Amino acid sequence: MTPLILRPEPQATHFASLLRQAGHTPVVTPLLSMLPGAGLSGLSHQLASAELVIAISAAAVEQADAALGKSGTHWPDKTYLAVGNATAAAWQTCGVSAHYPDDARSEGILTLPELANIQGKPLLILRGNGGREYLAEQLRLRGAIVSYCECYQRHWLALDGAQQFAIWHTAGVDSVMITSGELLNRLLTLLPQSASEWLHNLTLIVPSTRVADLVKAAGLPPPRLAANATQAAMLAALETS
Repeated sequence: MTPLILRPEPQATHFASLLRQAGHTPVVTPLLSMLPGAGLSGLSHQLASAELVIAISAAAVEQADAALGKSGTHWPDKTYLAVGNATAAAWQTCGVSAHYPDDARSEGILTLPELANIQGKPLLILRGNGGREYLAEQLRLRGAIVSYCECYQRHWLALDGAQQFAIWHTAGVDSVMITSGELLNRLLTLLPQSASEWLHNLTLIVPSTRVADLVKAAGLPPPRLAANATQAAMLAALETS
């Protein structure tokens, strides 16, 4: 197949390499880049005062780890939680063991036993700029003292939608890896009206039920749901007939 990869670098190139090894011909067009977040300068202080640390995405872990490395600081001995398998894997690369739910959503992480009795406990959420407030709201309802660290900023690249559509169509793109709701929204905004039929004929691969619901809400055909957000799981979903 010829899947379209929209995620930022370097993840896009790494994913494309895996797909090529499996016999596919991916087309790489990152829609955004990840820049260091404004909160990284205070990360060490926030980590020191938190009892539990929650990462919303692999990008948050990667940017935070890079910032700690530059300052000569290591991840302290804390309880670490990840929203899903892919985020936990990013932390594992940094030498940190994190607990994570099978359901890679805020709703899933709230079911973890580590968050069952958090009255009065300081929690730190590592995330990018913006995003859902649902997790923090629910944690505060349970009595936790929640703070954020903005670890990265999404920088949407200036692309010509009609030009990109022509390139993708000519390349024979037949599937798209939709790894987040933000990427889905950006793709829909970018594409011209003339791409509607093409878009509806694509195989869409998503990493969670939340993103699958967003695809359906956009009026697109039901996507293929991967077991989680890891590259291996997304590849397996692509190859599922």
